[in-house]
Amino acid sequence: MINSSAVWQALFIELTRLISVAKAGVDRAHETATNDANVAENKYDTLGLEASYLAQGQQHRLAQCIEDNALFDALYQKRQAQPQQVELGSLITLESDDEQRYVLLGPSAGGLKIMANNSEVLVITPLSPLGGLLMGKEVDDEVVVKIGDNALCYDIIAIE
Repeated sequence: MINSSAVWQALFIELTRLISVAKAGVDRAHETATNDANVAENKYDTLGLEASYLAQGQQHRLAQCIEDNALFDALYQKRQAQPQQVELGSLITLESDDEQRYVLLGPSAGGLKIMANNSEVLVITPLSPLGGLLMGKEVDDEVVVKIGDNALCYDIIAIE
């Protein structure tokens, strides 16, 4: 079994790291966009314009990272100790072919992978195929995810 406190701690460490990386990206893109060397010399010189678009994109990325952190923080503050059903904030242990997999059902940041207790935890959202199927399920329920011609079958063995 994986320790849910360790998962949440690893999640917040990773979200904080992503915010830091995004801030650095904003700073670099802004510096490039406002650098005197990038002032257009003619109408075909678009380096400064491209850099400003990049700076704007990096700013949106930073805002999303900050929002992700706030959403997970709010979720962490109101989560239940042992939910009976899968809900937002649930750490779910899945088993398929005697192999365990851990997923954290979150409001955002789907696809983010974190390490806790030497185990990988994948953040998924209710909008993902697996996340949508897991919502409201209980321990010992089975979910079947169909991806193309393949069907993956998971047993829910724990919800924290």
